[in-house]
Amino acid sequence: MIYKRGDIVLIYFPFTSLVKSKKRPVLLIKSENTYGDFVCFQITSKKTQSSICPIDQKFFTEGNLPLASYIKYDKCFTLHSSLVDKKLASVNHELLTNVKTFFCNTL
Repeated sequence: MIYKRGDIVLIYFPFTSLVKSKKRPVLLIKSENTYGDFVCFQITSKKTQSSICPIDQKFFTEGNLPLASYIKYDKCFTLHSSLVDKKLASVNHELLTNVKTFFCNTL
């Protein structure tokens, strides 16, 4: 399966130490390339974290997430598709534009 921009996938998310990982959802902001790499943002259910953008139900075009969730737009990663456990959902262009704006404003 080729993962694309707007997909939310469950991955074995590496901790910053790269020693351990945990299953977490991420939002793809750049589609998978020919090498299997994609760019994504971490998703959290913790409303109290900084630099977050809510994922309202209206943004889903396919699937959903079991908890109220937020995109951590200050946690941007390039990961390989071999880390994906499964696809959970897809979101619309409006949310991707919002996240891009928040991310660019932090630079």
